[in-house]
Amino acid sequence: MTDQTTIKNDFINAIAKTIADFNMIDSEDAILVAVSGGPDSVSLVLSLLALQKKHRIKIGIAHLNHMLRGEESIRDQSFVKALAEKLDLPFFGEQKDVRAYAKKHGQSIEEAGREVRYQFFDQVAKNHGYKKIATGHNKDDNVELVLMNLLRGSGPKGLSGIPPYREKKYIRPLIRVSKSRVLDFLKVEKQSYVVDSSNTDMAYLRNKIRHSLIPHLQSEYNPEITDALDRLSNILKQEEDFWNTQTEQAFHNCLIKSEIDYLYFAKSSMSDLHPALLNRVFRTAIFCIKKDLKRISHAHINDVVQFCFNSTSGISMDLPDQIRVYKNKTSIMIKKEKEPLRQIGKKEKKLKRLANNKQGNKS
Repeated sequence: MTDQTTIKNDFINAIAKTIADFNMIDSEDAILVAVSGGPDSVSLVLSLLALQKKHRIKIGIAHLNHMLRGEESIRDQSFVKALAEKLDLPFFGEQKDVRAYAKKHGQSIEEAGREVRYQFFDQVAKNHGYKKIATGHNKDDNVELVLMNLLRGSGPKGLSGIPPYREKKYIRPLIRVSKSRVLDFLKVEKQSYVVDSSNTDMAYLRNKIRHSLIPHLQSEYNPEITDALDRLSNILKQEEDFWNTQTEQAFHNCLIKSEIDYLYFAKSSMSDLHPALLNRVFRTAIFCIKKDLKRISHAHINDVVQFCFNSTSGISMDLPDQIRVYKNKTSIMIKKEKEPLRQIGKKEKKLKRLANNKQGNKS
């Protein structure tokens, strides 16, 4: 067996093992592969094609042009379309002005790009019957995210990195292979790919970590730093799975009533929880009402705990995006208000003033 054959087989076998270990694919699944045209997503398509007969899967290719890099973005779209034609796979392409979307929604370019991208993948999958969406995140991407989250002060969830399988829909078959193995595989396959010039733009934190921080850590502290951080993230993933089970059980044990825009909890039951579990229950409750945890920091959760259990003043406190926490002696309510909290506050003050005036007139 030649070295080239070994490289190819080892790569495909590593992908097959990851798919099996996480039960990513069922027999006869329809899989939509998100392809940017870069080496990761191109190698992902080729590896899934190599496993197509084994799993009897249907494969399609989706590409979103973010319209951020002018002619280069058009080049990428054309490359991916040509690749789909060469491999005889269905192609689904679309253009979206991510910069305009970011401005409209008050988001960063990176945040807007991710949101628009997944909206597109979800819509294509829904319209064309794809049950899974495969993305080309690799081991290096996972390590970069761990470091990004570490620098931002994230907790265990952030340090657990990229989940291999999310929402029983998004799969990351490359998550255990390094970028160097991806490039070796493509070289053996004599398969071309495109390079995104923004990947070298040091204005982005991820690129600073990739091109500056990680090489520095490797040369000055630990040559195997990527493996060490990847192991850390895998350990934390397992622990997160355990904590998620505990949190779900505690959440339902404390819950009194649930509606679309509010949740009621028994204060006595919540006060019995370990602080680590209590924090997670509050985060879960806020997520259920808010539908995300954007702008909700660890400091916010600490403030909620202090307000509910250690503060004698006030009956409510406000969180970002019109989330309000109410408390009394026996219960805690987390509610999504329909109006901006300032408007509600003005109305409450007006009603209080009117009530005080009436009381004064009676006396």
